[in-house]
Amino acid sequence: MTDLVRLRCRGHHDIRATHGKTLEFTADTAITGRATCVVGVAGEVVGQAPPAIAGPVLITLSAGGECATVRAVANSRWRPGGSAVVRRSGQRLPNTLATDADLSSADLPRALVAALSDPDAVVDVAVARAETSRTHLVRYRATVGPDDRLSAECAAADVILAEDSGARALVGALGFTASREADPVGRVLAVSTVDGVGAAVSTLLADSPTVEVLGLPPELAVAGAAPQEAPVLVATGLSRRDAIKLAAATRTARVVFTCPASDLSRWLADAQRLAGNTHASVMALDERPTWGPISAIADLSGSADVWCALDPTSGPVTVDVDVAGLLTALLGQDVSSTTLVRALAGQPGWSRKQAYDYVLGLTPRSG
Repeated sequence: MTDLVRLRCRGHHDIRATHGKTLEFTADTAITGRATCVVGVAGEVVGQAPPAIAGPVLITLSAGGECATVRAVANSRWRPGGSAVVRRSGQRLPNTLATDADLSSADLPRALVAALSDPDAVVDVAVARAETSRTHLVRYRATVGPDDRLSAECAAADVILAEDSGARALVGALGFTASREADPVGRVLAVSTVDGVGAAVSTLLADSPTVEVLGLPPELAVAGAAPQEAPVLVATGLSRRDAIKLAAATRTARVVFTCPASDLSRWLADAQRLAGNTHASVMALDERPTWGPISAIADLSGSADVWCALDPTSGPVTVDVDVAGLLTALLGQDVSSTTLVRALAGQPGWSRKQAYDYVLGLTPRSG
C-alpha cells in the first residue's frame, strides 16, 4: 500500500489523548495538558507530498513499538506543512486533514498513548488510500486554471465524469481520463464548468448516494444532492413565515433558507402544510447535502444553522422565473417590500440598490 503522505512528530510529556472528537498532529513544538486532542508535536512532512489529498484514507500512527489505524475521509482543502487535525465529525476547516474518523484520541490504545507521552519518542504517521465500498458521488464545479483540489479529487476517484467540454479539457490537462459512464459502486467524481446535470449524474442521484458538492457556495451546494434541476431563490434572512410564503408563491423554483437545526422540523412542517412541499435538501455538514422526503430529513438537533432547499412542487422546469410576476404575487400576499428587497439582493447578479429600485417600481403608490 503506497503512502499518500507521511508525517513525523515527536512525543511530549503533556500528551493526554483524552479528547472524544478529534486527534491532532500539531506543528507546534510545545503543548500544555489542556491540548487533550494532540498525539504528536513538531509535526513535519517526510519526503515529497502531493499538494492535496482526498477520498477514504487509513491513517496509521506508531511510536515505541505500538500503533493504531484510523479510517477517515481526507479533506482536499488541507495542505501539507502545518498542523493536521483528524475529526470524527464532518467539519472541514483549513487545518483538517480528515473527517468522519472512526477513532478519536480518546479511543487510542493506552499503551500507544504512553509511548506518545515520551518526549524522546518518534511518532510516525502514514496516510494511505482506502477503498470506497459504496456509491459516493462528488460533484465538482471547476474553474479555469490550476486547481490542486481538483487534482486530488481526480486521483481519489474510481471514475471521473466530465459533464461538459470545458470539464473534459480540465481533467485531461491534469493528466486524467474522463469516462462517459459510472459504475454503481465506488467514488465517482463528476466535474462541470457550467450549470446543468448530465444523464449519468442524474441516474446516480436518483439512487440517493452519499453526495459531496465542491466548488459552489453553500446556498447552491445544498441542492446538489437533488435529482431534479430548478432555479434557485435564496431566502436567507427571511422569517419562517416569509420564506414559506415565497415557497408557496413560486412552485417552479427551489427556495433556499437557513435556520437552526433544532428549528428545521418546524420550518419543514410549515412548508409541507402551507406550500405543499414534499421533498427537500439539507446540508448540516460542510459540502455534504442530503436529499429526500421531508419526513426523512427533518429530524436534526443542535443550535448550529443548517442550509435547506425546498424542492419545487410543480415538477421540472426549463424556463426562467418571472421575477416581476413572482414579486407582484408576494406583494399581494402581504410580504413586505423590505423582505423582498433583501431576498432579491441575495440572488446572483443583483445589488441591493438594483433590488430596491426594482421592488419600488412594482409597489403600488398610494394617493
